[in-house]
Amino acid sequence: MNTLNRSKHPQLGVSCVKYTTDEIRNKTKEGTMNIKELIKNNKYICNSDNKNYMEITEFKDNKISICPQGGGFVKSIDIDNGKFIEDVVSKKIKFTNNMPMEWKKVKLFHDHWISDNNKIEHYIEGYVTNHKWNGWSIPMVELDQIKKFNEIQVKTKYMDDFAIFKIIDDENISIRDFNEDEIITLERSEFNVNGKTIKAFDVSLGWTWSEEEIKKIERKK
Repeated sequence: MNTLNRSKHPQLGVSCVKYTTDEIRNKTKEGTMNIKELIKNNKYICNSDNKNYMEITEFKDNKISICPQGGGFVKSIDIDNGKFIEDVVSKKIKFTNNMPMEWKKVKLFHDHWISDNNKIEHYIEGYVTNHKWNGWSIPMVELDQIKKFNEIQVKTKYMDDFAIFKIIDDENISIRDFNEDEIITLERSEFNVNGKTIKAFDVSLGWTWSEEEIKKIERKK
């Protein structure tokens, strides 16, 4: 008797239907071959709305291991799964090598800037994309916010030379790298956000930056 099993993939939000009929076996053979090529030639899979990017970390025994870009729990998908093949063919699930670089302005903070009642007491503003490092934000920060960062570090008693930026000039800052115990210089970069050129520094530095999106306040008519 022909059977099928239904389940739901929690990360991608797709219904997974496992077929065992001869019809789907024939269909699977062709589809699986195409998917193998897509896996070989791409780094990520995502939903059709270009959200929820998952990094392909391994392909073995006709199963791909995926995790959220930048870090997270690893999930496994059987590429022989009939519904998965159908979703790839219909482009409900897409393979790609690139993530969109869509910048957004956010509040940035460290854990020691949070009060005992979990309120953000201090923050700076910067720009981030969907790209993460081990799940943490990779911020670009303008010079005035670098100065604010230094002020907050002094207020919160983090004044070591690996916790305070030295401002060399408008285009260069430096700080002591905690892991390598050496002074590194950061050059200012330029990028475009909604038609505006932003001049900022990459201060990710392997730090555990957290972010909170800045909500736009609607003006009353």
